[in-house]
Amino acid sequence: MFFTDFFMGTVSPFIIQLILWNSIFSSQTGKINSFSFNDIIYYYAFALMLSRMNNGYDMIRTLSGHIRKGELEVWLTKPFHYLAQRFFTFFGESILYTIPVLVLFFIRHLSFLEAEKADVSFLYTLLAVIMIIIISQLLCFLLSFCLSLLCFWVIEYNILLSFSIFSSALLGGVLLPPSFWPDWLMPLMKYNPYHFTISAPAEYMTTYAESVFLHFLIGGIFYIFVFFLIIRIVWFKGMNVYNGAGG
Repeated sequence: MFFTDFFMGTVSPFIIQLILWNSIFSSQTGKINSFSFNDIIYYYAFALMLSRMNNGYDMIRTLSGHIRKGELEVWLTKPFHYLAQRFFTFFGESILYTIPVLVLFFIRHLSFLEAEKADVSFLYTLLAVIMIIIISQLLCFLLSFCLSLLCFWVIEYNILLSFSIFSSALLGGVLLPPSFWPDWLMPLMKYNPYHFTISAPAEYMTTYAESVFLHFLIGGIFYIFVFFLIIRIVWFKGMNVYNGAGG
């Protein structure tokens, strides 16, 4: 299942992007919006992998099923809070996708040293990438769980699922890097929560820019606290309107 999903969701779109950007750069020299051809290819490779790793589609389906079928009580009787149970499930399902991300990071690091002739600490960048993966995973989980809680009021979960897929692709920077959008859209593209789960991590892993890393840390941690507070409020209100079938 992992290899099929990885190929269909990552390799196939990457080949399309490779052909597209190769055609664009073949008629131009230098960089486009500070991205060279190699930069844009690495960016899309990272962005596509991160979009597979950081998605909450299964969480929306699962929580919707628990609510519609009145099965929440079964999970609420367990010793761990429902939020913790869903987090460990989410993290366990996503951990396999960290392998191709780290493999690509090693390749990018070697090519970066060769191309830029820069003395970049491998240990420092590896720790930074691991921190980025952890924070982006936690943020993606809280964002997806927050969205999933709307299932208490929205009977048809496909609406939420479609919104999540669309937002991840557009606002997350999978379709186009944030810097390629018009200036008037830049605040939305650089400060929405999906940006900190996909495009900001992908941009840092591509460029090693400290400003991008700092931007990610501040924005990612800020949204983690925001969504955690929202979840506490919405969970309480949702449980007040929930009618279960018994555990």
